[in-house]
Amino acid sequence: MIVPLELTPSTVVVGVLIVAAMVWAVRRITHRGLCDCKDHCGSKSCSHCGAVDRMVKDMEQAAKASDSAN
Repeated sequence: MIVPLELTPSTVVVGVLIVAAMVWAVRRITHRGLCDCKDHCGSKSCSHCGAVDRMVKDMEQAAKASDSAN
């Protein structure tokens, strides 16, 4: 048995909020890429993302620093 959807003001507000969140998410993905690569590369035509490389480098430096502290 299918229950019909009632359009109450609260249903409309929740629907608008969901649609707004989806539009914002899609816009962010299309403008910034999946890994926010363009934040770091400085170019909209960036074909690679150095964020992972920087993260690995930072983790290795932190590991070396903690090893030398012990």
